[in-house]
Amino acid sequence: MNFTEKLGAGAPTLSFELFPPKRPDGWATLYATLSEISRLKPDLVSVTYGAGGSTREKTIDIVTRLKDELEIDAMAHITCVNHSRDEIDVILNRLRDSRIRYILALRGDPQEKGIFRKAENGFGYAYELIRYINFRYKFITGCATYPEKHIESESIEKDIEYLKLKQDTGAKFAITQLFFINDNFYRFRELAVRAGVSIPIIAGLMPVIDISQIERFRNLCGCIIPDDLINRLTKYPDRVVDIGIEYSLNQCLDLLKNGVCGLHFFTLNRSYSVVKIVSDLRNNGYLLS
Repeated sequence: MNFTEKLGAGAPTLSFELFPPKRPDGWATLYATLSEISRLKPDLVSVTYGAGGSTREKTIDIVTRLKDELEIDAMAHITCVNHSRDEIDVILNRLRDSRIRYILALRGDPQEKGIFRKAENGFGYAYELIRYINFRYKFITGCATYPEKHIESESIEKDIEYLKLKQDTGAKFAITQLFFINDNFYRFRELAVRAGVSIPIIAGLMPVIDISQIERFRNLCGCIIPDDLINRLTKYPDRVVDIGIEYSLNQCLDLLKNGVCGLHFFTLNRSYSVVKIVSDLRNNGYLLS
C-alpha cells in the first residue's frame, strides 16, 4: 500500500522530512541520509522550503530525484511567504509536470520580527493556499497542525478551528509540529475530533541529537520539553544521541499502541537516530513495511 492507501486503511504510515542544504558541503550529508532512509522503505519523504522560497529550485530537484531515481513518493513543501499566485502557479505546474503527487501547504514563518506580511496577490493563511491548490490542481494536499499550540496562536481551540478550516478547504491529512509529551498529542487529537476534524493527524517527532537543540526547539516552535528528559541530557552529555533515541523510541511505541495514524520524523538531514528507531520498531513488529 502507498501512503494514501495506508491512511485510508488505518495502517500507520512512516515518513521523513529533509531540507535542501544551504552550504555546498551539506549535500554529501543529505545524499548519505537519502541512501540510508531509502532502505527503510518510507511511505513518503517530504522536502522543506527555505525562508521566503529561497530553496525553491532545490526543493523541486530533490523531490523529483526521490521519485524518479529512488522510487519513493515525495512531498514538496510550499509556503505563502513572498509568493504571488502567479509564482505559486509556476511552482505547482513544475511539480505537476514532474508527476509529484503530494504537497504540504503552509503559511510559512514571518519574514521579520514575528510579523507575517502577505505578498501582493498572494495568500495570508495556509487554508487560502490549500483552497487555491485544490481548486486548480489535483495534488494530494497536507497541512500542518500544532498539538501544543502554535507560537502565535491565542489558544489550542483556535488552532483546532484553523485545522478544521484547512480540512474543509481540501487538506487530506495533517502533520503535527514536533512534540515530546504524548499526552498533549492525545488531548489535542481528542479535541480535534470533537470539533469535527476527521482527516488523519500524523505525529511529528524529532529525536534529540544535540543538547543545544533544546532551547532552539522552545524558541522556534514553543514545544514543551519534559524536565526528566532535560535532566538526563544535562547529566549525561556524552550520551545525548542514545538518550534521544531511547526517548523517541518509547514515544513511538506508545503512539503506535494508541492508534496514531503515522510517524513523521524531522531528520535534520541526519539518518543515524531515525534508522535505529525505525529498525527497532520494524524488527519487533510494531511498524510494517
